[in-house]
Amino acid sequence: MSLFYAALRRLNTWGWILIGAIAAYVLYLLVAGLLTPEAPEAPGANQMVMRGIVSEGSNGQSGWHFEAAQSEISPDGFSTTYHGVRNATFFRDGRPAYHLTATVVTVDSRNQNYSANGGVHVWSTAKTLPDDIQTDDAYWNQAGQLLTCPGSTAFVYHGTKLRTTHMTVNLQTGASTLGDTSIDYFKIPSPMPLVSAAPLPPPSPPIAAPSPSP
Repeated sequence: MSLFYAALRRLNTWGWILIGAIAAYVLYLLVAGLLTPEAPEAPGANQMVMRGIVSEGSNGQSGWHFEAAQSEISPDGFSTTYHGVRNATFFRDGRPAYHLTATVVTVDSRNQNYSANGGVHVWSTAKTLPDDIQTDDAYWNQAGQLLTCPGSTAFVYHGTKLRTTHMTVNLQTGASTLGDTSIDYFKIPSPMPLVSAAPLPPPSPPIAAPSPSP
């Protein structure tokens, strides 16, 4: 009988040890779960999406107005991507400097630089700038007022249509740097008149013949 009670006490002791081990393991899992940092979320998980955008703003002497189908703000808040950009007008000294449309435009709010991609169309009425620029990708540098088109670009300057492998134009001064360039169409200047176009004087009235003497 004493042996039975001794075995029972040993079994009871091992049971408490097992229960204590299980409790310690559960406690370890709880502490580890609290101390383990959360896995980073996939990029774009916290992006804010807005639709039907109409935006206006200014930065010193520059300003802009444009419309877009929708926009997405990056998780860090530094850049905004606009889709379906249309009727974009960029102002300088309160006057329109140039216009732009593109499929996608991404703006960096820290420096106002932007990239435009897909069906990029830029046009201007300023005499020092190209009349029309069409390309697939363009990048704007706000500090230098430079528009860079790294790929094939078609543009019109004073009625002459040209195509170049790449192009950089200063939209403040009109200075341009071109790659290999070909002329698609050359506008022939209108000929200047060689003489004045003033109307000719009317003919003098006929002089009456003198009457014969009697």
